[in-house]
Amino acid sequence: MAYPPQPPGPSRPGGADPLIEWGVKPHPGRPQKVNWLTQVLWAYMAIAVLMLLFSIIAVATAPLWMATGFIVTSGIVGLIFHALSIVLVWFIVKERLGVFGAQEPRTALYIGLGVLGFFSLFGFFGGWGLGWYAAFGALLGLAKLGAVGAAFFLVFQPEVAQWLRSKPGNLPRQQPPQQPMPPGQPPQGHPQQGYPQQPPSP
Repeated sequence: MAYPPQPPGPSRPGGADPLIEWGVKPHPGRPQKVNWLTQVLWAYMAIAVLMLLFSIIAVATAPLWMATGFIVTSGIVGLIFHALSIVLVWFIVKERLGVFGAQEPRTALYIGLGVLGFFSLFGFFGGWGLGWYAAFGALLGLAKLGAVGAAFFLVFQPEVAQWLRSKPGNLPRQQPPQQPMPPGQPPQGHPQQGYPQQPPSP
């Protein structure tokens, strides 16, 4: 018996475009504002990578007497923290926000975006001895803060909230309800107090 061909999708390796599945391109199964949210987070990561590249160029062109090791070190460490944006994308596209146990799936996104906004402020510090790098760093820092602000705006949208709540993986696991014990029966694992009653004699 011949089965009809299956459409491309996540169940078939190689059948779906990874850029669509990971939110770089719009996903037809997600609302438009959810697609914008994942794309903004990817744009944030791209800006962080661009800032690291600029820091490497700044060190290569700086005079030998300048202490430029801090610039590259801060760029590498910052890139590690900025990778939190990709972690948020993973939890969104995989619909796993329920692992944090919060009743509201957006709570984890609020915390993550707050951390990203805090680390984005470091784009305004460091490298001030290099005029052009300080200017680019400030502009890229503003771009990252703008991306965080846009992500916050999208997370607060009702369309995004409804979609996140509609996915079972974004909700905490419900404990199975315990069956009530019949009256007079002791709970399991606890011996009965007192002596066992003897059956009546005939």
